[in-house]
Amino acid sequence: MGKICIFYPLVFLILLSNILFGQTNSNDHYNMRVRQLYSAGINLNNEKRSIEALDSFKLALSYRKKSYGEESYFLGSIYVSIGITYKLLGRNELALRNYKLAEQSYLLRNDSNLISLGRLYRNIGNVYRAKLDYTNALNYFNRSLTIFSNQDNIDYIDICDANYAIAEINYLQNNFNKALSILKTFYSKGDIVNRIYYSELIAILYQELKDIINADKYYQINIDLVRNEYGDQSIQLANSYLNYAEFLSNVYKFNSGMEALEKAFLIIAKEQPSKGKDLADYYTYKGDLIARKPVASQNIFTFKQQKKQNLNEAISLYTNGLDALYKPNEKMEIGKLTVDNCLSFLNCLGLLKAVADSYLELADLEKEERTATYARALDNALNYYNVIGKLVQRARMEISSDESKLQLATLESSTFSKTIETAYLAYDYSQDEQYLDLAFQSAEQMKSSAVFDKISNDLAQENSLIPDTLLELESKLNSTISTFNEKLFEEQSKDSADSELIAEYNDKIFEASKNRDELNHLLEEEYPDYYNLKYSVSMLSVTDVQNKLKKNEAIIEYAINQTDTTSELFTFLITKDHKFFTSQKISSEMQRSFEYMFHFMTTPNFLFTHNEDSKQYCQAANDMYTLLLQPFQYALKNMNLIIIPDGKLNYIAFDGLLKSLPDTSQVIDFSKLDYLIRDFNINYANSANIYFKNSHSKRQLKNHTLAFAPLYASEKFELSNASYTLMPLPGVQKEVDAISKTVKTDVYRGSEATEENFRKFSQEYDILHLAMHAYINDSLPAFSRLAFSPMPETPNEPLDKDGWLNTADIYNLNLRNAKLTVLSACNTGVGKMQKGEGLMSLSRGFLYAGCPSIVVSLWEVEDQAGTEIMTSFYKNLKKGKTKDEALRLAKIEYLDHSNSRLAHPHYWMSFKSIGDNSPLYTSYDIYFFGILILLILIFSIDQILRIKKARQKRQAL
Repeated sequence: MGKICIFYPLVFLILLSNILFGQTNSNDHYNMRVRQLYSAGINLNNEKRSIEALDSFKLALSYRKKSYGEESYFLGSIYVSIGITYKLLGRNELALRNYKLAEQSYLLRNDSNLISLGRLYRNIGNVYRAKLDYTNALNYFNRSLTIFSNQDNIDYIDICDANYAIAEINYLQNNFNKALSILKTFYSKGDIVNRIYYSELIAILYQELKDIINADKYYQINIDLVRNEYGDQSIQLANSYLNYAEFLSNVYKFNSGMEALEKAFLIIAKEQPSKGKDLADYYTYKGDLIARKPVASQNIFTFKQQKKQNLNEAISLYTNGLDALYKPNEKMEIGKLTVDNCLSFLNCLGLLKAVADSYLELADLEKEERTATYARALDNALNYYNVIGKLVQRARMEISSDESKLQLATLESSTFSKTIETAYLAYDYSQDEQYLDLAFQSAEQMKSSAVFDKISNDLAQENSLIPDTLLELESKLNSTISTFNEKLFEEQSKDSADSELIAEYNDKIFEASKNRDELNHLLEEEYPDYYNLKYSVSMLSVTDVQNKLKKNEAIIEYAINQTDTTSELFTFLITKDHKFFTSQKISSEMQRSFEYMFHFMTTPNFLFTHNEDSKQYCQAANDMYTLLLQPFQYALKNMNLIIIPDGKLNYIAFDGLLKSLPDTSQVIDFSKLDYLIRDFNINYANSANIYFKNSHSKRQLKNHTLAFAPLYASEKFELSNASYTLMPLPGVQKEVDAISKTVKTDVYRGSEATEENFRKFSQEYDILHLAMHAYINDSLPAFSRLAFSPMPETPNEPLDKDGWLNTADIYNLNLRNAKLTVLSACNTGVGKMQKGEGLMSLSRGFLYAGCPSIVVSLWEVEDQAGTEIMTSFYKNLKKGKTKDEALRLAKIEYLDHSNSRLAHPHYWMSFKSIGDNSPLYTSYDIYFFGILILLILIFSIDQILRIKKARQKRQAL
């Protein structure tokens, strides 16, 4: 989408000069010199000579320090100017560093509502926006708006600037209607400059919402406003023409679009002959226009030739655009691109995608012939997609907020899907394993990448010299952010929300987020071993995975590429000795089979299942086996399966796939079906990288279990403006009693089964067993929660101990000592599907907190069946079985002792094992063989002694 003009940074420099020059200085020489240097810096920035402007501002800073010392409120404005200049140069980290110094200077006045501070926060938000950290950006923009709104004399220009920034973030997050509502509210309250950039973004939003008439109207308004304010030869007018040209291209008015482009170029060429964001936008939009230009020819050969010519021309233009964004005086090298050496990281990503997509389209034109040109086009596309993947991974790791990581994963997921698609075509053509590796790593990037970053960060902290006090501070800040985010969410959900409370919660979140970000920068700067470990993490290759797998293990990883017209399933099968990479189209019939299978397993009406329903389930489960596993059945023989699902596949239990169909002329007996679980141990993982990183964590075996089983008495409560009741769960008491008889267990039940006790003791046990109610929030997964025993209401109770443990709370726990968490509650393994990240379930929170293995449920568990399976599961664990085998044997035992009705999939199939699969106890077999070997040794020694004595007697005779 088109570039959005933001004029206020340079306007802000001019406003700052008024503040600066209004100050008194005892040294007239220094005062005059600062004034001259500051004015020169502003003029140089306006002339796009930012490097020279930087020298001028730095010299002004040195004079200002001579007047006021190293720490003074009066240094703030110059630090801001230096920060803005670094931002104009694309040096985001240096911009942020100077903005933070400016903040320290402004806060010396001890006025949190200082208008200069509000403007500074808006500029800090712009840096986070450029780094794709939208959560932090929004926090700073909201904070600046609060400051502007609290002034005695409200300046609506500042108010409009802040609201524009907030609206733009919503636009970047695809919240188009919300962004439009903000802009329409404040459109008439600002000055002409406000209306210029408001009208532009309104036009873009209408375009995204497919309202072509209003989009065209506001583009025209924007052009008229800019021409009247800045004139016919202004760079601002060039920007307006560029955006209008992009719009015209999208609505297939190519000739009009080309006219608008050329008007823009005549202006831009004078201002930015070789480098600049406006020049890059010109190349981008012209490339888009030519790439989309229709080819009018009935002859297929002529059509292809003209289309290829258009695409190659577009690629050349996109490459010129990348070069225009690259740091000054150097030729662009895509392999060296970073967040900080291009003028706009977001625009760079857009251009890289445009080049890659164009090469992929070129390859599609050659697909039938499969010539060397076809292979080159695929290879070129993958080179660019690969660069995007590395840049996104680096940008994601630099972000502190889990929410921003998730947003970035969502926005970039389509790129990773295209990479897998393109890599498959290249692999199918050449069988070159570099393409298999690239596809596999892209599939991994789409799954729980934020969890992977957290685990990598935790390991980096463990293996570096960071003091515990700093790590405890980080944990406390994360907990504060989580607590007040939840309180903010709950307050905003009320029909009559308290505006003062909302403001207070926002203040707490802002301060804690700011302090956490500053702490992260401190850790990276002051502890180089931590920095190197954190950023040296690389994704595993297929060969790496093979080397880590045991002889009898197979990883099956799926990636679903879903478009408006087709769905394609990519499958990676990796064993110690084999690797397969396949592609299958998912038919509409197969999609219906999935839907039916899921509905059949999860329906609360399972007691009323008819035989025809059962037959249909059998057909659907066999269809899914045919799609997902049958193509690899020979390679999977005698293997333990590690399933890494994607998309909707997260919602089904592979246990219930049927290898063969029963005799459908007879009544279906659920206890006798050819379930996959009868032949395979089945374990699940969020990704191969997370699986292996967690599998090698060093933990001291203690073999203690901590169990929580609250007693509920039909307590009523409200969550998010909805009423619920905590119904009694009599089965969970039997469950924890049975577990206690099998393994050493400390049980907290009734009034002792509190959230506070869990927080207090959870770090001291190997196994955490939580048998309780769970409430899933699909709209905001961070606020799904586990219901511990209700807490008595006390006015001084800490904010994070309210009796509920939500996913965001779990993120901030330290569960690195735990080896297994069993969530024997309802629906703990399901949640919202987050595009680019995976299933946002409660189980994700425990992985995030450092626990390597989870047992969860996919739907509501029946009390008796759940108790039987869990009891058997722990018995099998005690025998030294791996977690997946222990669960499999428990399910089979249940099946073998159940009639057809009780063997319905709903009863036994819900539980699944996720993550590290290693056993928790030493196998009895080892003791048996140890004793046997000892007896053999004793017997052998006895025989040797007997023989020796016999010889001695013979010699004596």
